[in-house]
This record gives sequence, C-alpha cells and structure tokens, in this order.
Amino acid sequence: MVFSRIRYPEILEPEALDGYLATGWRCMGQAIYVSHFMFFPTDSSDQKVYSTLPTRLSLEGYSFRKSLRRLWRRNEVVFRIEAGAPAVFDKEKARVNSLYAASFPSRAIHDPTSMLETGSGGRAFDTREINLYYQDKLVAFSFFDLGKISIYSKQGIYDPAFSTYSPGFFTMLAEIAFGVEQGVQYYYPGYVVPGYPEFDYKHRVGPLEYFELSSGSWRPHHELREIDVPINDIRRQLSLLQSALAHSGANSTVLDYRYFDIRFYDNRPYPFLEYPAFLLAQPAMPGGLSPLAVYSPVRKTYSLYNCRIYSYGTSSAEAGRRLLKSGQSVCSWPIGIESIIAENLLLETAMPALLQHLHRQASS
Repeated sequence: MVFSRIRYPEILEPEALDGYLATGWRCMGQAIYVSHFMFFPTDSSDQKVYSTLPTRLSLEGYSFRKSLRRLWRRNEVVFRIEAGAPAVFDKEKARVNSLYAASFPSRAIHDPTSMLETGSGGRAFDTREINLYYQDKLVAFSFFDLGKISIYSKQGIYDPAFSTYSPGFFTMLAEIAFGVEQGVQYYYPGYVVPGYPEFDYKHRVGPLEYFELSSGSWRPHHELREIDVPINDIRRQLSLLQSALAHSGANSTVLDYRYFDIRFYDNRPYPFLEYPAFLLAQPAMPGGLSPLAVYSPVRKTYSLYNCRIYSYGTSSAEAGRRLLKSGQSVCSWPIGIESIIAENLLLETAMPALLQHLHRQASS
C-alpha cells in the first residue's frame, strides 16, 4: 500500500482526474498526490503524525441548508460573484494574496507559477476560479480543478479586511454552486485531520464522506470512530506489540517517522521505509542493523525488517541505541530496509518472530 506519492502529469484528462480523486488523491498546484499522513503543526518543531482523511460532498440533490442560505443572501448583495473562468494570477490577485499573506503567511500562495503551470509551462488540470468583487475591487478569489464529474477545491485567498463576511468559506460555497449548476456529482474540499481541528470548517458545507484507507471506499464521516483513524490504529497495534515484548523482557520504543513521505522528493531506487510510525526493538551489535516492526492499517498485519538508520557521524546500530534511550517521540533520520525478517503477521505471530530474531542476533 502506498501511503505517500506525488506525480507531475503534463496533462490529466477530466475523467482521469475523477479517477484519482475517487481513490483518495488530491491536487497540489498542477501535481496530483496522495498522502494519508502528515506532521502538524506545520510551523512548529513540536510535531507529531496525524491521519489526513480525504473528503468529498455529494452534490446529487444537494442544496444549501438554512444557515448557508442565510450567508449566501447576505453576501450576494454585498459582492459581485464571478464563477468558472479559467484561472489566472494577475496583479489584482497578487495584491489580495499579499494582504492575505500579512495575516496568514503559511497559507498564502507562495509560487503562483507552479500553482497554475506545469514545469513545461502548460496546465495539467482544467483549473478555474471564483472572484468576489466589492464595488468593482477584487477582495477574494479561489482556484479549483474541474473534472468531468468532480470539483477539487484548491485554494482560497481573501483580503482580511472583509473577514466578517467569511469570504474564504463563501468562495467554497460559490464553487459548490457552480458545480451544482454544471451537473457535477462530487465536490472535494480537501482533507480533514481527526484530532487537529484546524480543518474542521470544511464540515460546514454539508454531510461529508471520508475515504476509508482500509477498504478503499467512501463512508459517511459521521460514522467515523476513533479507532477507524489509521494513525490511531497504527499506534494502538504497535503499543500492543511493545507491551508483549516488554512482558518477555525485550526493550523497544514506538516512534513517529519524519521521512515516511520521502518519495515526494527522492526517487532513487533505495528501499526506504515508508510508514508513518514504527517500533524499534533492541538494536543490533555495533556495526549491525536495527530490527523494526511496522503495522499496516490496510492489511491489518505486522511486518518485521532489518533496517539501516542513516544518521550522520554514527553507525546505524549506534543511532538505534540513541533512539531507544533518548525518550524522543520522532525519528528524524532516514531509514532503509536492508532485509525482510517476516511480513504479514498477526500479533500472536509477530511477537515470537521478533523475539526469535533478537535472540538469534544476540547470540551471533
């Protein structure tokens, strides 16, 4: 199972975009990517891994509920709305983006060229725009990608002086209204992050579905249970393995892994570890490798690997010992899989298999 990938198509036909979105992928600039986990807060060194759940809103029979109709009626007499033109980033949008960046520097558009162009200067997606004007002056805009039956909401930017009108959320409603008018079936507002409420505003648009990683299907978000969140499942299962090892006298620790998304920027043919968290068992002897356990929230099984930790100035085994003793919660060194100990194990077989490997290592 791929938890994190990015692709840079020169062009992606509308039907192909529909297919990607329906399987949990998202748009970023003119790239298409999947990432089921991310570190938050993004602007802090004190981070941990969360699950990012792709969401969508069915537009079949959709209409604004009472509170959204009230917001629409209030704003449509204040702003002139232009919807659906091919997206451009001009001087007026640059002005609004600068005002937005002054209040929300991490959320502003920092590279408008990559937002709307591929590396060769073309456009992979049919990217459209929403514009809000106050007395013929642009005060808010958003970009969205249009498939054959889908809309992906890409970015909303506004002048903070108009915050009382909820312009960022209102451009989402304008995207939805455009989609309903065009007969689009699904509106994709991006991801939500259980346990991290910054993205919960997206639920205001209506009853969202979320992409369930374990089944590869869409389910009503109101049915989501805490244990259904992939990172919660991973942490719980790794903790169960850690407890079982501790009862047998084996030392281990569970760590979030900074480089689980290494394939976003490193395509070398190395067998990098690509899980968001792992269990590190008692490291090997000096010069040896470190045994790791990972848990797949899709297959619901454990895999055991001999791994090399690529730290600077120390051996892999020494890096493993440091991680085990440090008490830290995040591994910030890349890890490569050197060999497979065993794969697709249940808890009752993973624990003895790992213990047997540790004993064999200790006696060699």
